[in-house]
Amino acid sequence: TVKERDFESTIFAIGRIEEDPAGRSALSTRIPGRIASIHAIEGDFVEKDQVLARVESLQPGDPPPVIDLRAPRSGVVIRSHVRLGEPVTPERELMDVSDHSTLWAIATIPETQTASVKAGTLARIRIPALGETVRKARLLRFRAEADREAGALRAIFPLDNAGGDLLPGMRVEFSIVTAARKQVMSVPRTAVQGDPANRIVFVKDFELAHSFHKVPVVFGEENDAHVEVLSGLFPGDEVVTRGSYLLAFTNPSSGMSLKEKLDADHGHEHNEDGSEMTPAQREARRKEKEAELQAASG
Repeated sequence: TVKERDFESTIFAIGRIEEDPAGRSALSTRIPGRIASIHAIEGDFVEKDQVLARVESLQPGDPPPVIDLRAPRSGVVIRSHVRLGEPVTPERELMDVSDHSTLWAIATIPETQTASVKAGTLARIRIPALGETVRKARLLRFRAEADREAGALRAIFPLDNAGGDLLPGMRVEFSIVTAARKQVMSVPRTAVQGDPANRIVFVKDFELAHSFHKVPVVFGEENDAHVEVLSGLFPGDEVVTRGSYLLAFTNPSSGMSLKEKLDADHGHEHNEDGSEMTPAQREARRKEKEAELQAASG
């Protein structure tokens, strides 16, 4: 239904999921030795203080002393740099463990559009790999340096990842809210068809069921979800959102009514509103045709 609603101006941007650098930890050993056993591999989720590997010390003994290397935090083993029996020293990083409970969605925003984007700015975020679900996040800050080649700033939007469905590297689409207006008449973007110079929507007939009229409309601003209506529609009009594309590509020049189109497609008669005839209606229609033939031949 066409109605007035709060209308948000948005900037579209793309980006990627990245780790929060503060969530990365390294596993190392305090003594030189060799890897005696490995208890976690890349991709494993580990708990804080869980034994990830054991190191056999170079100190004399029979058997030599063995120490446990424990996870510095809960998280996912991102990298493992050890092999069974490999010699290790204190200066080496043996494993990287990353806390993925919060990840960063990094938006690449052209410098010309960043003036209206401040800390706390809301963004609607969609991850194509996860379907049509939309998440919301607020801008933490921009990264310390601009991307000179792209002429853009990198904006950081923290995302909760308690469910573990987000992975670093995933593609992200952002609709970043820069302003809002109240009581703006608008329709969903899915209702709009036609080329930029001839935009149309299909409006439901108030009286004839299953019938829709192609209406030219003048639109104003649009965001990721809605398009502002400047003229052509009225509050209370019902517009087609699901199926409007199919309606736009039927043959508008044929001059056929909805009933005629359905009759031709289905091979039998329909009511004027496009609905199926009941047995009683078909019998009444048959008698009506017989009467018309008799009158014509009379």
